[in-house]
Amino acid sequence: MTKNVLFYARYSTDRQNEVSIETQIELCEAFVKRNGWNLVATYSDSAVSGMSFLLRPGIQRLLAHVKREDIDVVLCVTVDRLSRDVEHSARILKDLNYQNTEIWTVHASQAITKLELHFRATLSDELVDQIRFRTREGMKTAVRKGKASTCLAYGYKLSQQRDANGDRIKGLRDIDPAKAEIVRRIYTMYADGVSPRDIAHILNKEGIIGPRGAAWRDTAVRGSKKVGTGILNNPSYIGRIVWNKRQYRKNPDTERRTARMNDADQWISKDVPGMRIVSDELWERVRARDVEIGDLYQNA
Repeated sequence: MTKNVLFYARYSTDRQNEVSIETQIELCEAFVKRNGWNLVATYSDSAVSGMSFLLRPGIQRLLAHVKREDIDVVLCVTVDRLSRDVEHSARILKDLNYQNTEIWTVHASQAITKLELHFRATLSDELVDQIRFRTREGMKTAVRKGKASTCLAYGYKLSQQRDANGDRIKGLRDIDPAKAEIVRRIYTMYADGVSPRDIAHILNKEGIIGPRGAAWRDTAVRGSKKVGTGILNNPSYIGRIVWNKRQYRKNPDTERRTARMNDADQWISKDVPGMRIVSDELWERVRARDVEIGDLYQNA
């Protein structure tokens, strides 16, 4: 019997390339051809986690297609391409069962049972937790060794120090002299009473490129004192790496990450004198200016 088939392909991160999707599609087309089935449409999600559901337009369009047309099989290379989340897997299975649509995988060459889908989703979910744990522990160890664990901050460049194999040592930073001078200038202007908005305006007027190649904004200058972001609050500039101030959790309603502050005793910090750009005296002048501005707002 000829079956009408929808194929779903997915890869997780932007570190992979389009060949990953193309390879999955090639495997699907060969599988469908061997079985004499009819491939109706192909859907895919690129650089999206299998832990997401609402944020994957490809899977949403596939499920909508199943509702409007008789589809016998939803095919994917392996079950984890469909979902890595237990709850989402159960929801997808329930929707497809209601439409009398089976889930097949190229890997198994057969329909996936409810028990197998739940079992594999549970394993995938656990694997993601393990990867997350190992990643955080690796970052913690890196910070304790004086290595940066976050994105490249303004004023620095990637260090070209090499290990015994000739590979670049990740996490090390060198000071970018030209940008470091801009950082010190920002600190001095702010300490002398210039507002972050006016500082951004001055730098943009002079044609100085801001962080990540964008124009300067007052938010990039002032950032957040609580979190330690922005030029004026980054402790890296006094040679101190601070990590784990925040943790991120996915809101189950929106599937978007939300940040929460960790207790201070969970923070990991390490002094790295070679990363210092701003003197302690200038840093303290900025902190004093923060207090002065705070008092002005409170007394207004």
